[in-house]
Amino acid sequence: MAKKILSVTIDEDILSKWKGYADKECINSSKLIEKLLKEHLKRRGANV
Repeated sequence: MAKKILSVTIDEDILSKWKGYADKECINSSKLIEKLLKEHLKRRGANV
């Protein structure tokens, strides 16, 4: 059976913000990551 590997590079600033959100709010990690990535893309001017 083939294995699938996901490789992601995360900006240090985004990671520190993720830690802050995790400390403040109790939401599951997948929703948190989705929220952070959407916010990051909005700041960069990309369509989400």
